[in-house]
Amino acid sequence: MKKVIISVLSAALLLMGTQAKAQLSVGAGYLNTTETTVNTSHSTASSANLNGFYAGGQYNIPIVAGLGIAPGLYASMLFGSAKDGAEIAGIVTTSGSAKYSELALNVPVNVNYAFNLNRDTKLFVYAGPVFQYGLFSKTNTTGSVTVIGFTANSNGTTDNFNGDNASRKPFNVYAGGGVGLQAGSFQVILGYDMNVTNASSLANTVLSRSQIKVGFGMAF
Repeated sequence: MKKVIISVLSAALLLMGTQAKAQLSVGAGYLNTTETTVNTSHSTASSANLNGFYAGGQYNIPIVAGLGIAPGLYASMLFGSAKDGAEIAGIVTTSGSAKYSELALNVPVNVNYAFNLNRDTKLFVYAGPVFQYGLFSKTNTTGSVTVIGFTANSNGTTDNFNGDNASRKPFNVYAGGGVGLQAGSFQVILGYDMNVTNASSLANTVLSRSQIKVGFGMAF
């Protein structure tokens, strides 16, 4: 997966270097993520909700008419909590609590099309893959909790990417899409991502995500 991300970034930089009319845009916004964990051996499922934000930028490279391709680089931060029997990040809070935090880099490669509404306003739609690399994923626990697939523990920090209690893969791929409105240089964007790879590193476990993004940006 790391080789795929490096290849995508290299191709994006090459395209940006050959297109004088490429338009840079930067933005930030709110993330609402729903995680669903399915234990395939017991046919049981659970879900958790995470909230956070993202920030970054992209280059829109014109191809023809209103059609373009926009490689980008964004950082995302997610947070969540659970207690007293609820589950989050593969940890069941039997009689305790858990707080989850995650930082990731995201490389979207979107194909977009813009519809001019008037001289200074346009509506655009986009879709494409998002390659994600997790920088860290931690769960801080208090009280009696159980890491799924491992032993019970309490009052500690679990590294979800590394170590004996690791339950997640740092590399993931999403299918994304959305719609936006640009007035002058100001942008409003509504997007949706759904992962197409299993984010769990545990046997007999499937972890899937879907997330809504609402953001604002500036085009230069």
